[in-house]
Amino acid sequence: MPIYEFRCAKCEHVQEIIVSSSDSENVEMKCNSCDGEVLERVLSTVSYAMGRSKGAPAPNKSIKSCGENTCGTINIPGPTR
Repeated sequence: MPIYEFRCAKCEHVQEIIVSSSDSENVEMKCNSCDGEVLERVLSTVSYAMGRSKGAPAPNKSIKSCGENTCGTINIPGPTR
C-alpha cells in the first residue's frame, strides 16, 4: 500500500496517509492538526546512502547549460546494460 504525503491548505501541516486502491474512496482526507478538509499532495523526499569499497569509483555529477537554466546529472557507478 502506498503512503502519500499531504499538506493542509489551511495550516500547512504535512501528514502521511496510507491509500490502498480498494479503499481509495473511503480514506478520510482531513488534517490531523486543524481538521481542515483541503489537502494537497506533496512530493516526498527521498534518502539514499550508498556505501562503496576501497578503490571503487565514486559517484560524480555533471552540470550543463539547458537554455537559461542549468541541469545536473548524477552518475552512479555500477553495472551497465
